[in-house]
Amino acid sequence: MPKYISIFFLFAMVSVLLFFIFGSVFMGGRSPAEEAVYTFGTIIVLLLSLVISQICYLIDLINKKR
Repeated sequence: MPKYISIFFLFAMVSVLLFFIFGSVFMGGRSPAEEAVYTFGTIIVLLLSLVISQICYLIDLINKKR
């Protein structure tokens, strides 16, 4: 289980880092709409990281049953 937790945090850190790097490149200024995009984007990135780590867990689980 610690393997999958580390996978989750790895994907989360990399995704958030890329999100903010590309977000700062494509967006300028500080409007409320921009901050909403950052907030929802970060939430989506974290949820997708969770999905990726769960998919890795399921793949390993299926491979162990074979």
